Amino acid sequence: MAEIRQFKFTHKVSASGFSKALSLRVDDYFHARRISRHANLEMVCKTILGVGLWIGTYLWLMTGGLSSLAVVGVYVLHGFAQLFMAFNIAHDANHGAYSGSKRVNRALGFVFDLVGVSSYVWRLLHNDAHHAFVNIRGADTTLVSGDIFRFSPHDRRRSFHRYQHLYAPFLYCLSTLDWVLTKDYRWLFNGQRFGNRRIVKHPPRELILLFAAKVFYYTYVLAIPLLYLSVPWYAVILGFIVMHFFLGFTIALIFQPNHFNEEASFPEADDEGHISTDYISHIFDTTVDYARGNPFANWVLGCLNLHVIHHMFPGICHVHYPPLTKIVKSTAEEYGLSYREHRTITGAFLAHLRWMKVLGRADGDLIALAGPHSTTV
Repeated sequence: MAEIRQFKFTHKVSASGFSKALSLRVDDYFHARRISRHANLEMVCKTILGVGLWIGTYLWLMTGGLSSLAVVGVYVLHGFAQLFMAFNIAHDANHGAYSGSKRVNRALGFVFDLVGVSSYVWRLLHNDAHHAFVNIRGADTTLVSGDIFRFSPHDRRRSFHRYQHLYAPFLYCLSTLDWVLTKDYRWLFNGQRFGNRRIVKHPPRELILLFAAKVFYYTYVLAIPLLYLSVPWYAVILGFIVMHFFLGFTIALIFQPNHFNEEASFPEADDEGHISTDYISHIFDTTVDYARGNPFANWVLGCLNLHVIHHMFPGICHVHYPPLTKIVKSTAEEYGLSYREHRTITGAFLAHLRWMKVLGRADGDLIALAGPHSTTV
């Protein structure tokens, strides 16, 4: 049933007072400053810095005459460069937010491919499924874990889920290792449904680019170091694995608290796929910001901690999110919508783990907690 229904929000937002007011205030923000919604000088500098770190750490790895332990350390630094590029360049570009030019966005979107993640599969999983239907079972692919985790109250609880708040941080460390080695292929060959989009046949061009990029990634990050570095082979393998442990845990630390926590809701679509709210209310109900007052976190994380504004305006470059989030917060308060946030990254992640603990140990009472929190705007 969930496989064939088309999901749809039952209420429109175009005529709502909140949507009109917010759109006008966001437009006024850019018009008053005579600036673009896309990349500015700061964003260009971040791009140069990210690519420079990526190239520089790799050259250091290959030409530094490093010891085995140092190789592992430089791999982790190279992983940070990959993460910085993904958060700050690729994510914006694949949303069409980096530039007004589709070609520029497409080119910079390949940064994902450079770091081992298919930009094509990312757009299907992230843009078409997750952004369109946050926390909706059967549509949002981020809820899919093969029963390893229980993220939603609507998912079946298994006996081992009572320990998921304990084992989750450790398994999260494996997430990007799985991503670059198997996840893209699994979704490519087994996942035909992405939100409401059904893929019968993937475009040949995308398949060629995906496999070519995978070969490039495996070659540069593993094969070349194994062939040319004068350290034992296991130092390179260990460096690669430790790098991905760092990447996997950091990505979970940043992404999981945005939607999987005690304050987010998990609305259920009916048998026909209807979701009994509107999209804007749905964003407020399912999304929580954190560390809003931390400029360093905003800068390094590509403002992924400011997720409410991102889901409302994914086509706006993230460098504009901090002031726009203030506009969202004040407008929400004016129209009676609940803007939710945690003060710190640590507090947000601990809230996520508490929610995982609750999901692992209870069933019936959770369904009441899963529904919408906000009123329709």
